[in-house]
Amino acid sequence: MICKIKETVQKYGMFNENKNVVVGVSGGADSCALLFALYSLKEEYSLNITAAHVNHGIRGNEADRDEQFVKELCKRLGVELKMAHFDVPERAKAMKLGLEECGRILRYEFFESVDPTALIATAHNLNDCCETLLLNITRGASTKGLASIPAVRGNVVRPLINCTRAEIEAFCRENGIDYVTDSTNADDAYTRNNIRLNIIPGLKEINPSFEQAVARLAEDVRIDNDYFCGIVDGLIEKARLENGYDVTVISNNHLAVMKRAVAKIIEAETGTAPENKHISAVCDILSGGKTQILGATAVRVKNGILSFGEAQLTEPWQSEFAPGRVNIPKGEAEFEIVHNSSSQKIQFVHKNVLDFQRIIGTLVLRSRREGDEITLAGRNCTKKLKKLFIEEKITDKNSICVLCDDEGVVWVEGFGCAHRCRITDETQKVLRIKITRGV
Repeated sequence: MICKIKETVQKYGMFNENKNVVVGVSGGADSCALLFALYSLKEEYSLNITAAHVNHGIRGNEADRDEQFVKELCKRLGVELKMAHFDVPERAKAMKLGLEECGRILRYEFFESVDPTALIATAHNLNDCCETLLLNITRGASTKGLASIPAVRGNVVRPLINCTRAEIEAFCRENGIDYVTDSTNADDAYTRNNIRLNIIPGLKEINPSFEQAVARLAEDVRIDNDYFCGIVDGLIEKARLENGYDVTVISNNHLAVMKRAVAKIIEAETGTAPENKHISAVCDILSGGKTQILGATAVRVKNGILSFGEAQLTEPWQSEFAPGRVNIPKGEAEFEIVHNSSSQKIQFVHKNVLDFQRIIGTLVLRSRREGDEITLAGRNCTKKLKKLFIEEKITDKNSICVLCDDEGVVWVEGFGCAHRCRITDETQKVLRIKITRGV
């Protein structure tokens, strides 16, 4: 496996210019193998290694065990260790993000803070690449999603990206490298775990070299994307005007180039990576017209100029409830119903859940209406939503999601569920709600 790592390092020139490396170490097999491998190669590449570990404040005693293990490992190797503690559930709630996304952001921010001039080495491997590609496909990936996890992105390097998990575990056995195991990895209620535990084994029955096939696909897609990026960058620069973009320059191209140019312009103007529906909406008006994307962005083509502005606040709205994704003003709502069996209770650590079986009649997702009120879980009083919004200084009241059944409000975005629909020990079906803004 060391040979594979060296080939990857050489192919992507990972340590050609920067010898200071912060290695993310969770305590699992992948990160321990990465730390051990880079430590054994530090003289060859003249590396200055610092390990970094994050306790996310989620798994209690198990997380504390992982932290202690990493401390002892780094002490044995004589590697400097930097640590951080975060209450990710609380931070996720404050940032209005899912736990996984919030944890990822906090991790990388911490890694950057350890040494802003250093490279960050993470232990992503070929299996991670396969899982990410399949996950992206299920979400409707563009070619960018098919490229999966790159070996190098900015100052982040991934020396194990061409190594399989089986090779990594064998490397650990052969070199006597101990590691800890995250117990949640065996729970296929999580989508990524389901892909790893159930989907990929079936694909490997069809093609035992499935991981290598994905690696070839991802590499080819990255090469194609790099080529198109060069063309698109030049095209956008040519089309740029003081008050927008010259539509003729953009539209007088093959559709593959035009869509990429529009996508890059949208991201530059809004700060948000667009989905295909946003790109298509803008492409449809290039001959003239206007549309609204990403919730609050107005796009207009007039006199051959493509321009962007802020859309007006939305009117009161309503959408029918359905499991899956639902468009809302300025974003998207995602609903998922999961079983919470008595034999294996799922731990919920945020407000965006309710007991699905306590719903009365039909669910509707909508904006606030005059007279709406809720008795929030854990509180002893009923409050009007109008008062709650005033207390929290919410100005764009119509953009806040309110979920109702035949008896009234059961959940309010940012505040949580009604007391009558709270999760209890008897809960069997849980409705998870995720709100994503800027989609």
